[in-house]
Amino acid sequence: MNKEFEDGHDKLTDETRGNLKNLSKAMLRLHKTLLDAAKMDYEAKNGAIASVNQYFQLVIDDPHFAWLRKISSLIALIDEAVSVRRPATEGEAKGLENEAKLLLNFQDGDESFNEKFQTALQNNQDAVLGYNDALKYLD
Repeated sequence: MNKEFEDGHDKLTDETRGNLKNLSKAMLRLHKTLLDAAKMDYEAKNGAIASVNQYFQLVIDDPHFAWLRKISSLIALIDEAVSVRRPATEGEAKGLENEAKLLLNFQDGDESFNEKFQTALQNNQDAVLGYNDALKYLD
């Protein structure tokens, strides 16, 4: 086991935990805004989604929504990192913050994601507000 971890030197600080919680909430709001916009776009092209279950399946499986999974996956990792069941170390938390920075600054290696994210922000003022809110939690 890592000696620093045993001594508590890499223990997640309350400040980092709070920042991650705020980042998660901001990214969740951004994700919802982007998801709502993607749903409207999907329905404009394919007709109304018949049920909540169908919508859920589309979000999970359909390529139209696939790019949003990067954001939802990162939110899930952040939420797990701040949980009391298995809290992250300070180093792990900083790694997640760095991943969020890369994603939100269009520096992710997935060019398709970057393109779709930029287009979504150009077309949706509410998404821009959510995006700017999330950026506040990344130094």
